[in-house]
Amino acid sequence: MSKKTKNRDERRNSVRILDSFNINYNIVTQKEYNKKASIFISRRTASRSATRSSDTEAFSFDWSHIEDEVDFDPVLVKILFYLDQKIDKIISNQDRILKNFDTDEEVQELSDTGECIDISGSGAHMLVTEELNPGTLLELTIEPPFNTSIQIILLGEISRISKSKDKENNGFEASITFTAINEDDRENLIKYIFQRQRELISSRKKSGDLSSNA
Repeated sequence: MSKKTKNRDERRNSVRILDSFNINYNIVTQKEYNKKASIFISRRTASRSATRSSDTEAFSFDWSHIEDEVDFDPVLVKILFYLDQKIDKIISNQDRILKNFDTDEEVQELSDTGECIDISGSGAHMLVTEELNPGTLLELTIEPPFNTSIQIILLGEISRISKSKDKENNGFEASITFTAINEDDRENLIKYIFQRQRELISSRKKSGDLSSNA
């Protein structure tokens, strides 16, 4: 990747908008983080949550009539049959691992909800009710209500925590850096941010209020 391209990507990732919606989060241990990080980076949220049944059907093959094929080769068929069994085993193991991630009791017990203050492709500020420590690892589920087609599940780390500036609120403002997010998921989030930014600017134009937050 060229330096110019890297700088452009960093600028897109850093575009931040004020936005308010709920973000579900779970506190995760370092062990859980290490288990999930590589999968969260390599696979989109939709791919992680989708069932593998359709994939299994796509790779299934009826071996019962293979001997009727014109170019039937017993040795080759034996090799292919062995590989087919291996693929089925890999898919089955992958499903079992992902299912364990989804039903991890330790993580589920710690689930909570925060309120987004602002968000970018690289991180977010979120209002929480508990005083979490810097360095706390989180699994976050981001589903902006203004775009119901987006669901992004990622891992992040609290870089800073402070008392809420809102005197009427007893919560805490947490600055979170996204540390394990699939790039397709990040791109969807960035697209949402730009779309939401245009909507907010358009709304302010109509109301005659073009403040610095636009």
